[in-house]
Amino acid sequence: MSTGEQYVRICGRIGRFTERLTGVSIVDAYFGPPSLAPERQTGSTEPDIILQDIGSLVDNIEGNIRNRLRREYLLGEASSLQAVVRWLSGTGMPYAELVRDLFHVEMKQFPAALIDRQTRYLEELMAEFPGRDLREKVEMFRKQGEVSGEALRTLVEHDLQSRSVDVGDMFQKQVFSLMHSRVTDNGVEYRAVSDKPWGGYNYYKGGFRSVNEFNIDRPANRDSMLLLIYHEYEHHVSNLWREKAYVGKKYTELSIVPLHTGRCIISEGAADTAKEFLNVDQTSPRMKVYDALYALIRMVHINAAIMMNRDGRDSEEVADYISEHGLRTKEMARGMIDFIAPRTRDGRVNLWAPYAFTYHIGRADFVLPTFRKAEEHDSLAEFYRTLYLNPFSGSSVTWSEAFDWL
Repeated sequence: MSTGEQYVRICGRIGRFTERLTGVSIVDAYFGPPSLAPERQTGSTEPDIILQDIGSLVDNIEGNIRNRLRREYLLGEASSLQAVVRWLSGTGMPYAELVRDLFHVEMKQFPAALIDRQTRYLEELMAEFPGRDLREKVEMFRKQGEVSGEALRTLVEHDLQSRSVDVGDMFQKQVFSLMHSRVTDNGVEYRAVSDKPWGGYNYYKGGFRSVNEFNIDRPANRDSMLLLIYHEYEHHVSNLWREKAYVGKKYTELSIVPLHTGRCIISEGAADTAKEFLNVDQTSPRMKVYDALYALIRMVHINAAIMMNRDGRDSEEVADYISEHGLRTKEMARGMIDFIAPRTRDGRVNLWAPYAFTYHIGRADFVLPTFRKAEEHDSLAEFYRTLYLNPFSGSSVTWSEAFDWL
């Protein structure tokens, strides 16, 4: 068995393990050989045995993988998978240790002074917007174009579906053309769903196609939904190139996409930077407000996750914090709790509890500064080639080394 095959089989077993305990498989996508499919992995899902087998995988990676970046990437993935198993086997990992061991970044709590500064910046941006104070201005801003129910379903399944074709063309013309490389894109299907802890999710199906699901449980703003399409489409694009690399280079490990590894930091960071990749006009007053609100809620959401998972604060107290500092209604704040709470509503461990860190840190500490530096050095073509043509660049473990040319 090759090292890549061993990795895929272990990921499949861990997927069964996490699904049994949390209701969610850690396998986010699979497009490899049917014999290695996660559902066909019948090996033990006992934590001690899985950890022993990951140890064997690490030995094989160190002994058999000669390409340095590929080796470091796989070692980082294996280390993250060990952390997943230790966490869910009930070892009582502190939250900061969990975040560090999963994503290979340090847990970062944002000081009140930084959140206050972002709030003041938002106040400056909204000085001419209607409303008596900032909270009312933000509420009125969100109400413009708010949709819910069947109107929201129509927005997702018709308007976003149509808009996705335009976004795909933008990637072709503004990113792939610089790379002087093409990839098959069989498109994205948009579906409206309910009862999910997230707002939107890209399910990559293999065969160079995806399904993007959007949660319509709560009202949404039409403009913000149209902006979210850039984030979700970039996930699709990233997996297109990953599948192309798997097919062309026969790296079996690329055929499986696990959650909760250093890969997620770059995946979410790149998706959150898609507007910059596509040179979307962000100079209008409304766009500036959207961006400022987005940065604010990312920071507040991280602090809220720390309050719940490290400090043991109850959901109502945390919802109050999100509402006050994130300028959300109480209903919206309560809706955000499901993603970061240590337990799901049915009492299971919440697999998503540590995931809030990936977005802001991935964008602010990894992808955006590297993108800006590439812009300054007129090196965007090489930036995109490194990001999309070198599949082992896409991890917090390997990012700095992959871009050391810059």
